[in-house]
Amino acid sequence: VTVHEAINSYGLGKGLFGRSAVDRLVGGVTSAIRALSRPMRLSLRNTFRRKGRLALTLSTLTLGGAIFIAVLSVHASLLTTVDDALTYFNYDIEVSFANPHRIAAIEREAMRIPGVAYAESWTGNTARRVRPDGEEGPNMYVLAAPADTKLIQPTVLDGRWLLPEDENAIVVNSSVMQEEPDIKVGDEVVLKIERRETTWRVVGIVRGVMTGRIAYVNQPYFARVVGFVGRAGGVQIVAEQPEGAAQQPVAFQSGLAKRIKEHFDSLDLRVSSTETMALVRETVENQVNVIVSFLAIMAILIAIVGGLGLLGTMSMKVLERTREIGVIRAVGASDGSVVKVFMVEGLFIGALSWLIGTILSLPISRLLSDAVGLALTDAPLSYTFSTKGALLWLGIVLILAGMASFLPAWNASRLTVREVLAYE
Repeated sequence: VTVHEAINSYGLGKGLFGRSAVDRLVGGVTSAIRALSRPMRLSLRNTFRRKGRLALTLSTLTLGGAIFIAVLSVHASLLTTVDDALTYFNYDIEVSFANPHRIAAIEREAMRIPGVAYAESWTGNTARRVRPDGEEGPNMYVLAAPADTKLIQPTVLDGRWLLPEDENAIVVNSSVMQEEPDIKVGDEVVLKIERRETTWRVVGIVRGVMTGRIAYVNQPYFARVVGFVGRAGGVQIVAEQPEGAAQQPVAFQSGLAKRIKEHFDSLDLRVSSTETMALVRETVENQVNVIVSFLAIMAILIAIVGGLGLLGTMSMKVLERTREIGVIRAVGASDGSVVKVFMVEGLFIGALSWLIGTILSLPISRLLSDAVGLALTDAPLSYTFSTKGALLWLGIVLILAGMASFLPAWNASRLTVREVLAYE
């Protein structure tokens, strides 16, 4: 800074405001909006006088906002993925028996229990693919459901789903494809099931949703292959909660699972375990909430740092514009008008940081969502942008900006005309 510049400095952008393209744009916009009062126009123009300082003030607020919205978007994506998985397998309670039993008896007895709307038994087994070079791939689960199953709602990515007349047809999910990328629709694959190699024809590829590596086949043919005809080790239950019932889904399904276990145990069909989908969802949501809360607190702490930076910025603005405050007070500006000039400027900075942070959160939340999905489920999550998170952050950042601006604005309004005109 030269001596000439220091002696003649106004403290407001070195007296050069209005020469840059940004300044002319701001001046043109504020002049064109006739609904804006003179104090409002002054606030908006003053925001851009010190562009470097504005950028530094915006950086922490913008970063905090982008992280906060991204974290809530990951939370929304996780819940959407869980809902997709629960819709994918459209049942409420899974019952596993200590020993296999006849499918007809299992389903008949299940339908006798009040609250059970539908029952369907599946079979399955662990398998390994024998690759063309003779190596064995990682474990996958072969799920054999009835050809006309009502409880699987797959999202077909390529090919088709199983037909009732299919025998050695197989459908693999996208998680299998990650380990076996050479498989294509129409290929024949060799699976080793209980040390026995069998050949299957791939007819479709479906989306995997938090299920791991699964291949789907028709139950009748699979039962003949593994020598498990007419028997199953479990049953999937669709629950029907009475209308107007006061119980929450978790409580209702837990109660029904208990009655199912008691009923089967009384018939000497020993139940080894039961699992309710409502409880699974609640458990996953609680685990996710812990992580999300921790990350959200980090984002808010960053925002508080940004709020403190904004407080320092607004305080410096009051000192730099002491003479200006005296002039507008001398021409009749009230205390409220002076407060409004600085409050509007602080709130505008907060709103501007929200806008930039929201835009920045879009790629961040997508990358974070994919990373969390790959870490937890070996597949990207069903991405969902959190609109509620963006609106919540708008409220938080405006409160922070308002609190950071109020004290400097109040101090500015308390200055007398004599004090500010005599300020050096």
